[in-house]
Amino acid sequence: MSLEFRFADPDEYPSIAQFLNDHWAERHIYCRSETLFRWTFGRRSQWQQEGFSVAVAVDNGELAGILGGIPFVFNHFGKTCRAVWLANYVIRESARKGPAALKLLSMLRGAPFGATLAFGINPATANIYRVLKGQVFPVIPRHILVLPEAVPRMIGLLRTAHPDWSDSEASSLAERYVLSSGLLSIPSRVDQLLPDNWDETYWTYVAPTVIGALRDREYLCWRYVQHPQFEYRFIVLREGVRSGLVVWRLEVIHQSHATDGWIPVDRIARVVEFLPSSEENAANLMGSLVEAIRREGVIGADYYGYHGKTRANLNSLGFHEASESDAERVPSRFQPLDGKGGNILSAGFLPAGTPGCSLDPECPWYWTKSDSDQDRPN
Repeated sequence: MSLEFRFADPDEYPSIAQFLNDHWAERHIYCRSETLFRWTFGRRSQWQQEGFSVAVAVDNGELAGILGGIPFVFNHFGKTCRAVWLANYVIRESARKGPAALKLLSMLRGAPFGATLAFGINPATANIYRVLKGQVFPVIPRHILVLPEAVPRMIGLLRTAHPDWSDSEASSLAERYVLSSGLLSIPSRVDQLLPDNWDETYWTYVAPTVIGALRDREYLCWRYVQHPQFEYRFIVLREGVRSGLVVWRLEVIHQSHATDGWIPVDRIARVVEFLPSSEENAANLMGSLVEAIRREGVIGADYYGYHGKTRANLNSLGFHEASESDAERVPSRFQPLDGKGGNILSAGFLPAGTPGCSLDPECPWYWTKSDSDQDRPN
């Protein structure tokens, strides 16, 4: 087998979609939505080549393997480099004994990329990253919040997702994550648009203290404002010359029925950014978030993130970090609802001297579920 390795051409989407459907997952979202695929892998500000940021292996004109790369700017305490998130690593069975897998990875590892990250790897592949001198990170922490008035609904949701559970088992789990009452203040002035001067009023102060994707205004607009399918909502609170930010989206939970199809059964808030400018600002952002999600009649909310200070802030405000076993038992897939939880394992190849993600209270990595393509339609 003689393979050609290159990046995907601009007109190659139909072939890639068919390959994903046949060799990865039937009716995968990238097979169903060309718009989402182009938004993910055709980000012109970060990918200057023609076509898509997808490495392909071609055998006699037919795809034998693909590896998607989502380019971004990596920030390491204020210093930046080009980087890429890996996504959809698929090798046709007949090509798995050859060089395709390693060659595709080499196209997205090393120059011009200073960092290569894989968010959401299969645990079975973790040793491959270790053998290649990469780092494997612990499961990303998940925070869960149940609104007090929605506890009976959460118990019902857990029983639906886990039919073999007793009421007491579901009740015990739901009540561990009930938002504490009386902790939160609600400010009178809340903005709902990302400030034009976000870089000057927030990011310039934070970049020297964190590791992860550069969350400047250009990135936030691409990731949230320009998303082709999800409607993300902003909560912006000014504090003097600085601003704090929460980004979240509303998700309707559907249950699958053999005869009736998908039926809406509840709502949940998916929080993807929590970026306060101070502890007081964090409390006000949390109060504003709870008020906003209550208006939408949700059951509660969840959030994924490594950053130690952010996790501590959320815990102190009643948005508690779940144990790994609880995070796995509380459903995270809602289209349709199933009992599988949300534990997400990751790995990466980092610039020399960069500490890996950890569960340490001082972890400087600001990395949430919206990084890479984890927060996307099913």
